[in-house]
Amino acid sequence: MDAMEKDVIVVGGGIAGMAFAERLADLAGPEVRILLFTKAPVEASNSYLAQGGVAAVVLPEDSVEEHVQDTLAVGAGRCDPHVVRLIVEEGPASIARLVGAGARFDADAQGRLQLAREGGHSQARVVHHRDTTGAEIVRVLHQRVACDPRIRVLEHQCALDLLMHGEGDLRRCTGLKALDIRTGEVSLYSAAAVVLATGGLGQVYRHTTNPAAATGDGIAMAIRAGVPLRDMAFVQFHPTALYDPANGPTFLISEAVRGAGARLLHPDGAPLMQGQHPKGDLAPRNVVARAIHRAIQGTGHPHVWLDTAPIGVEAFGRHFPNIANTCGQRGIVAGRDPIPVMPAAHYACGGIRTDDHGETALHGLFALGECASSGLHGADRLASNSLLEALVMPRRAAEAMAARKLHQPVGERGPGSGRHFTMQGIAPLADQLIQEIKDLMTAQVGILRTTAGLQLAQQRLAAMEAACHRALAAHRPAWAWAQVRDMAQVSGAIAASALEQRQNVGAHWCQDLADAAGAGATGHATGPGAPVTRH
Repeated sequence: MDAMEKDVIVVGGGIAGMAFAERLADLAGPEVRILLFTKAPVEASNSYLAQGGVAAVVLPEDSVEEHVQDTLAVGAGRCDPHVVRLIVEEGPASIARLVGAGARFDADAQGRLQLAREGGHSQARVVHHRDTTGAEIVRVLHQRVACDPRIRVLEHQCALDLLMHGEGDLRRCTGLKALDIRTGEVSLYSAAAVVLATGGLGQVYRHTTNPAAATGDGIAMAIRAGVPLRDMAFVQFHPTALYDPANGPTFLISEAVRGAGARLLHPDGAPLMQGQHPKGDLAPRNVVARAIHRAIQGTGHPHVWLDTAPIGVEAFGRHFPNIANTCGQRGIVAGRDPIPVMPAAHYACGGIRTDDHGETALHGLFALGECASSGLHGADRLASNSLLEALVMPRRAAEAMAARKLHQPVGERGPGSGRHFTMQGIAPLADQLIQEIKDLMTAQVGILRTTAGLQLAQQRLAAMEAACHRALAAHRPAWAWAQVRDMAQVSGAIAASALEQRQNVGAHWCQDLADAAGAGATGHATGPGAPVTRH
């Protein structure tokens, strides 16, 4: 590497990671080189799987103020109002830039965007591409990243740990260790800045809409580096995932289906959300998920029904072709037949605490997308605000980084002290612990919680983490142990944050606590609500 070159490492190939890389390449000087690490293909990211769309104010009858108030209401008093407003205000420009870059959002014959209404929204404001919006945005960004000579994509690379230098206020991130998952070799990479855009953590639960790679590894790296987290208790469960135990990962049935007229029914066919909330089937996700969970618990039936007949077969196939095709493969005629649905872990509302430009409390470390807690979501996420955040915050982070003088640390590059992992074969105990984590989190740290259950989870997760550290001390440990360690640490952070809560609010509901009297709580649930203090 030329002595004048400066590397910026981006970990994650979803929308947030690619949006940051593309914008920084536009703004930074010629000496800045961007290394984009991905451990899985872009098709295996939460971004790619996102169905609903991007929430943005584009209609004259809508307003920024209404979108802000909807976000704050669903966030139940735990959002940062400043961050909410700045992200919502930048929404329309984000849509315009994507359209200019070739995004094919649904529009009428006159070119006017067709907007959907989803849970918690007072207006139809969700911009979408049928029911594959995430894949469409990924397509546009991937094309731009792939043809930019200043962005180097390193595939099959899994970040393991952050490299740091200095103490106290002078401590900073100077790069990372990464594992080549094809060979098991660990290498060191120095960098002027590191951006974590590693996505979600849904795989710590038994039922999740997240892909296999969503194990919370970015958050786990932050934990080991002592970087503060925020709002980890608030894990959003999507109310309507396809009940399909024979086919592996849980397929999402978009909230827009309910926005188009579908209705939730009890197993006996009675309306499920009647009398539960003023917005009925389009109530905030935590309300609907709890209602479904209680209905399942109360009847012993493994799912409830989503009545799609009000939409009709032709309209359903036109607006939701991916969902219609997936249901059709299982003998369900969407738009005529009811779809069996159940809640599934969907989105981490909390994460690595950042300021309004995506920087963490550790100098030189940024966090973007689902692994970050910018203050937008609070105790529960408003539908389709996640893709909005994944477009706006990377742009702000890139602009902040481009405006400062970057310093490339002097450090070793290349193989990391001869360290290797065993990639082939099995690690029976590690695999067993992964399954135990999923079952433990689902039973004790899921939709409905108890203090005793949270304490039990915390104790068992600590024991699992200790077992991981012992296994990883071996000369050539199985890679599965590193995955167990990440999952145990992230799960422990969720349980610990949940135990700190003194109010049932948003996605956190402890049956030992009295129901929340309202959404009047202020500040964040985990840690102080003051601006990030760097150290």
